[in-house]
Amino acid sequence: MLTAFFFFVLLCGFSIKAQENPNQAFDPEKIFTPDQLREDFKLFRDALEEGHGGLYRYTPKQELDRQFNSTLKKLSHPLTETEFLRLLVPLIANINDGHTGIFSSRSFSSYLENEPILFPFNLRFINKKAYLFRNYSEDKDFVVGGEIISINDQPMSEILDKMLAVVPSDAHIEVSKYRRLESTTRFGQTYNLLFGKTISYKIAYRPLEDKTLKKAEVKGIREKDLNRIFEERYPEAAKNLPPAELEYRDDIAILTIRTFGPSGYQNAGISYPLFMRNAFKELKEKNTQHLILDLRNNGGGADVYGKILVAYLMEKPFMYYEHLRINNKEFSFLTHTDVPPERRTIPASDFKENDSGTYDLLDHPNLDEQKPIQPTYKGKVYVLINGGGFSGTGECTSLIHFHKKAVFIGEECGAGYYGNTSGFMPTLTLPHTGIRVRIPVVRYTMAVTGYPPDRGIIPDYPVTPTINDLLNGKDVEMDFAIGLIKKLK
Repeated sequence: MLTAFFFFVLLCGFSIKAQENPNQAFDPEKIFTPDQLREDFKLFRDALEEGHGGLYRYTPKQELDRQFNSTLKKLSHPLTETEFLRLLVPLIANINDGHTGIFSSRSFSSYLENEPILFPFNLRFINKKAYLFRNYSEDKDFVVGGEIISINDQPMSEILDKMLAVVPSDAHIEVSKYRRLESTTRFGQTYNLLFGKTISYKIAYRPLEDKTLKKAEVKGIREKDLNRIFEERYPEAAKNLPPAELEYRDDIAILTIRTFGPSGYQNAGISYPLFMRNAFKELKEKNTQHLILDLRNNGGGADVYGKILVAYLMEKPFMYYEHLRINNKEFSFLTHTDVPPERRTIPASDFKENDSGTYDLLDHPNLDEQKPIQPTYKGKVYVLINGGGFSGTGECTSLIHFHKKAVFIGEECGAGYYGNTSGFMPTLTLPHTGIRVRIPVVRYTMAVTGYPPDRGIIPDYPVTPTINDLLNGKDVEMDFAIGLIKKLK
């Protein structure tokens, strides 16, 4: 049976409905008065200050206040929803919290899904350069692999600078922003927000083999068509993979955990705890001495799943969370969400006031001392990480790193070393514009020390694939790990 607080945390998945009718004809040029904008802005700011558990974790209050006050002064004349959203997205990004999100109104989002605005290529970012990785354009024979020099006559470097300034990430982890922009939808939506509605793209690029600058003009695609084109042209990449699997390369075990999300395991008919128990039992029976743990692009999920993984690598009892904290016992901004009134209050037995004037949550399975799970793995561990690792993946890898249980390979982890702000994440709807803001309430602090405060795990062995590697399906991080193991045997 779920505890009261744990049920409270699970409300992060609660369906939030906008206070608007998405079936009404939508006018993207609708103007909002300065008074309407200021009212929405006040609620936006008040809700963040009241509810966000990690608002000043990476950016000092004085600096955020300065940015909020500067933005407020710009609300002196009428604006469209897009123009208002452009002012808000840098504020969200400057909180430096990857769970905090801001989205256009539900009506605007529905409108954009039917507009051919998305850039018709999937990109990969390598050493701050953009490469054409998959082709979704009308020209099925377009050869990918080239480096993009400009889009619509604007240098790609300038485009990326502006995009990076509005994409949220934990701490100041830039590689996480690049990995997020590798989503075709995210890149296209961000481009249209910053540079205006675009249905045709002129690109200048240098092909992979021939470095002569070439130009092309391609039409944008609709979000509703993206998955269909992807599945038609890249069926292998579109296949559903199991959420976790254990395989071997000779005597080297490879444990891939693609998600800690319970729904992924439910859909696959797999019990995560049972899978992990069987996997580590098998490793012991085979006397496996080398384990590669692949957590790349694992965006997190259930807190306890990450703890279970760590517990199989620990020989002694350990602390997982130092504490979980919230700003208040109740939150007035929840009246502007669809969280029902009966779920807006935390039971008094589930928290206590602390010395900082905030509140420590008491009812979570990862609090207090944790015990190892048998059979504990005692061989060598090599963890593959990248900027797509987030949330629960950041939590468990921080513990593994802090206790020196593994060698890390790849690129900087996309999650802050000391924790995140997440748990209960209601979505606020601004009453006039309908813009939606996801506000994480619970500040998670890991039981780790001795690391820079604003970074993810820096790998012991940085490994970066080339665009050729990616196009040819070459897994250079995995190859490096296997080569390292063979070298050290």
